[in-house]
Amino acid sequence: MSDLDYEEILTYFNNFDSKKNGVLDFFEFSQLIKAIGFNIGEKQLKEGFHKIDTDNSNEIDFEEFMAWWGEHK
Repeated sequence: MSDLDYEEILTYFNNFDSKKNGVLDFFEFSQLIKAIGFNIGEKQLKEGFHKIDTDNSNEIDFEEFMAWWGEHK
């Protein structure tokens, strides 16, 4: 697992939020995950996306992402 800190993760999140709407869709999420060094397949990406998306909105906001990151850091 990467040792990125909060500010680095926020920067990545904002950079991959291509629509600048404060959330990541699946494509944006998958690009972010690959950029921070995870090498996982499509199935794992989808499972991870749905686990992190705790409000089932089909988007991941920064709070959801950081909650997951904190569990896995």
